[in-house]
Amino acid sequence: MEWNSDFSTDLEFAKQAEKYTKIELKKKYPNTKRITGYHKEYDIIVPEVDKTIEVKSDRRTKETGNLFIEYESRGKPSGISTTKADVWFYYIEPTDFKQVIMIRTDVLKKLIKDNKFQKVKGGDNNTSWGYLIPKDKVL
Repeated sequence: MEWNSDFSTDLEFAKQAEKYTKIELKKKYPNTKRITGYHKEYDIIVPEVDKTIEVKSDRRTKETGNLFIEYESRGKPSGISTTKADVWFYYIEPTDFKQVIMIRTDVLKKLIKDNKFQKVKGGDNNTSWGYLIPKDKVL
């Protein structure tokens, strides 16, 4: 599919990634639940291990080699600034879900704090700001 920064297109990819993550986690943790609707703190809860997960999918990471970690949207804190998730699942190729980076949120925040990653506009019609992190920095 051709890249498009349209919100509805991005939202559909995000929903697919969340659904896939829930299905896979339920195989080991049957009580896994996906939070539907707007919930900026996290996307999935796994009660058996008392963990919460933020799910991200980025159709451009494979092309650019970078992760876009949002910290602000429409002038308000968002993404890494507001998450309460224990772990981030970041899908590199959201159309097949074969490449995922799993990183603890505290480790991701420390990585951002300890580096001077480029800050760029992105997301829905460039209304968000995020850190551009080379994929190899989190692998």
